[in-house]
Amino acid sequence: MITAPARAAGVVIEHARVSVGRSMVRRRLRAVADGRAAAIEIDLHRGPVDVVGELAHLTARMADGSPPLARLQAAFDRTGACDAAIDGLASRVAVHRIRSARSVGALKAERAVAWVAPLLSADEAQVREAAARALGRIGGVRSADALVRAIERRGATRTLIVELSRAAPDLYLEAALFGPRRAGVIPAVAAAAGLRRRQTAVGPLLALLVSGSRKERVVACRALGWIGARRSVPVLIAAIADREWKVRLSAAKSLAALHAPARGAALEALLADRHPRVQKAGRQAQRRLARE
Repeated sequence: MITAPARAAGVVIEHARVSVGRSMVRRRLRAVADGRAAAIEIDLHRGPVDVVGELAHLTARMADGSPPLARLQAAFDRTGACDAAIDGLASRVAVHRIRSARSVGALKAERAVAWVAPLLSADEAQVREAAARALGRIGGVRSADALVRAIERRGATRTLIVELSRAAPDLYLEAALFGPRRAGVIPAVAAAAGLRRRQTAVGPLLALLVSGSRKERVVACRALGWIGARRSVPVLIAAIADREWKVRLSAAKSLAALHAPARGAALEALLADRHPRVQKAGRQAQRRLARE
């Protein structure tokens, strides 16, 4: 019979073993990335250490096409790990597809995009999430296009929007805001542009706020606040008079985020609004002004 002290000692020993293994994996990965080693003798999926997680943590800070990333990709190509991961994307077993998606995402394997994209339509939610995250890590036009198509087919989810903001190349989202899209896609693209926080998206978002649908106007308001677009303040103040209460609320929240709370006639309009949530935003703006 295993006693409690013996069990506790076993847990401590196991934690120490995993910690040592993790340090070893990090050193080997870093040696290849830095050019101090050409080969890597690490199995991505065996052993107690989450090698894919360590690899993803390392490559997350590497620019596409950078020498350190290229060295790591070449090293795993030589071991056959990348090809094995791509083959695993077609597995009938969901766990294998998730594992393979994590692997190609960690390696930023652009050639895997064509095999990852179909997983966005998988029956299993965990497979779809793993595929979206892989495309976000890989990035580029093909990854962004695949994510937009998934939003068109299945609707927007938080994961798809976040990963689209990560995957989209410069000016991709700005161009997509002007392109013909199915209903529901433009709000997701606008949200992704807001998360990306690029000033180049301010113009398209302002245009969307003026002429978009109700949902598009709501998201455009919030995105402008996330970006910190001070030049949008006059348009946001005008949006407080919008016919839709969600737009009015979104405009008030963004003005607060921009440290430009509604005042004067705009504040009076919020306080007198017929919707209680908009009134609450007005009272919050009033308190901010009192503290100034």
